[in-house]
Amino acid sequence: MRRLGFALALALAALAAACGTGSAAQSQVAAQPQARLALTGRVVDNARALPQTKRKSLEQRLESLERRAGLQMAIVTVSDLKGRTIEAFGRVLGNGWGIGDKARDDGVLLIVAPHERKTRIEVGKGLESKLANALSQHIIDTDMIPHFKANEFEDGIEAGQDRIIGVLTLHPTRT
Repeated sequence: MRRLGFALALALAALAAACGTGSAAQSQVAAQPQARLALTGRVVDNARALPQTKRKSLEQRLESLERRAGLQMAIVTVSDLKGRTIEAFGRVLGNGWGIGDKARDDGVLLIVAPHERKTRIEVGKGLESKLANALSQHIIDTDMIPHFKANEFEDGIEAGQDRIIGVLTLHPTRT
C-alpha cells in the first residue's frame, strides 16, 4: 500500500483528535504530559525559536525531501521536556505522530529544547543504517551546537536539517 502524504496524515490526525478517536499510540502520547504537542506541520515550533520565514523555508525543504526520496522528517522545538529525557520524549512523540512509513519505520524527528539545552535526532529503525546514533550525534555536535552556542537557534536547526537531508538523499530509499 502506498504511504499517506504528510498533509493527508496531518488531516487524519486532526480529524481523529476532533472526533475524540485515535490509535493506541495517540492515546499513549495524550497520556504523556511532555508529548501533548499537536502535529500541525512538518515544523512544530512550540518553543517559538523560529521566525515564520525560516519555518516556511524549513517546511519547503522537508516537503521536497518527501517528494524526492520518499522519506518523512519533522522538526519540533519545545519549551521544556517536563522532566523527561529527550530520548524518551523523542520516542513517544515520534511514535505518536507516526512520522515515516509504518512498514519501513523510516521517519526522522529533529527535536530541539533550547531552554534545556537539549537536542536529539530520533530515527526510525529503518534508517538506523544510514543515520546511526554516532552520526546523528556528530551532526548535532559539529553542525548545530556551534550555532546554538552563538544563540543562533534558527541557523543551527537549518544546518542540522541540511546535513540530515544530505545524508538521507545520498542513497535514496524510494524506488
